[in-house]
Amino acid sequence: MDKILINTANRHLRKTDTVMAQLMKRCDPITFTTTRPPHYHALVRAIISQQLSVKAAGTIQKRLQTKHGGRYFKAERMLKLKSTTLRGCGLSNNKVRYVRSLAQAITSGGLNFRKLVKQDDDSVRDILTQYPGIGQWSADMFLITSLRRPDVFPIGDLVLRKSMQRHYRLSDDTQHDKYISIANAWRPYRTIASLYLWKTSQ
Repeated sequence: MDKILINTANRHLRKTDTVMAQLMKRCDPITFTTTRPPHYHALVRAIISQQLSVKAAGTIQKRLQTKHGGRYFKAERMLKLKSTTLRGCGLSNNKVRYVRSLAQAITSGGLNFRKLVKQDDDSVRDILTQYPGIGQWSADMFLITSLRRPDVFPIGDLVLRKSMQRHYRLSDDTQHDKYISIANAWRPYRTIASLYLWKTSQ
């Protein structure tokens, strides 16, 4: 996503949603760095973050990076680490299985990122969710952080829903259909809107 797309998205969001327009005034415009995390790294990071606070996930990621060596996680290196080492970094038994099975799929050629990136959003989700530990939320995070797709609404993200509850005055028991209905006004820039909601979640 470049500056032209983000500027177009900003204009669209201000025009179509008055609540979004107000919260956008409270924070700096969304920007993206030119550096993207490698695809396997992005998926491992999403797996680590599942059902954990940002702080806890960050601690585990740093420990794992130290054992793994290098800035980004690589499938080949991950497979060389023992399961006991991965658990010692703070990964649960299930998450150890998830990151290893994903690494095996990559090294065997079963998961080909060159082909994956050419697929549309729904196809990417369908492919990724076939692997253990990759659900809707993880697939959506991958689409946003690694593929930079502009129209992703990660409804499974609790922080995002909490932010919408505060800004749109929704109750805790609001059904997902309501969130989706609100987000429809943001199309085709739901990713940008979601990023603003994360920035103003506190």
